[in-house]
Order: sequence, then structure tokens, then C-alpha cells
Amino acid sequence: MHQNTRTTMSWGAAAALLFFGFAATIPVRADDPFPEGPGKAVFLKVCTQCHAIEPIATLRHSKAEWKDLVFDMRGMGAEATDEECNIIIDYLAKNFGKKDQQK
Repeated sequence: MHQNTRTTMSWGAAAALLFFGFAATIPVRADDPFPEGPGKAVFLKVCTQCHAIEPIATLRHSKAEWKDLVFDMRGMGAEATDEECNIIIDYLAKNFGKKDQQK
């Protein structure tokens, strides 16, 4: 029984060393799919009120489509002024526009 306790402790120590060794190589924050730039702070403030934003990074819409979507979200309860909505639309269109429309 003493042997099993020693083996268990050895495996536990090994597991802890592996975990902390790997944890040291993991970045504190995963890559941020949202580029820095004008509008990011407003986008984060408004669009995280009701839902996760990660799926947004996979979308590609024209500016008109982003406008419809942003104002639809406001119609469903997102708290944003017209100015904030327009800032968000510009941010999304610039960074997540359709490939042929990004410049």
C-alpha cells in the first residue's frame, strides 16, 4: 500500500509539472480576431451587451448589410445611439466586409 501511495504521488507530481510546464507556454489571451482601430471600443461595449462576439469575426457583409444587422440588433434591445451604430458599422465594414469591398 505504501508503494501505491508513492506511485500515485509521483504521477500527481508529474502531471502537475506537465500542466504547469505547458501552461507557461500558453498565451494569457488567445489571438484577438478583432483588429485595433477606430470603432473597436464602441463595438465591444455595445455588441457584448447581449451576446458573444466571436462568431462575428467569421462573417463578411457589405456595409449596407452590416447597417441592417446593427440597426436590427438595436431594435432588439442593444443600447446604442445612432452615432455609436454608425461607428460600429464603419468598423465592421472595414474589418469584416466582403473581400471585394474591403479597402
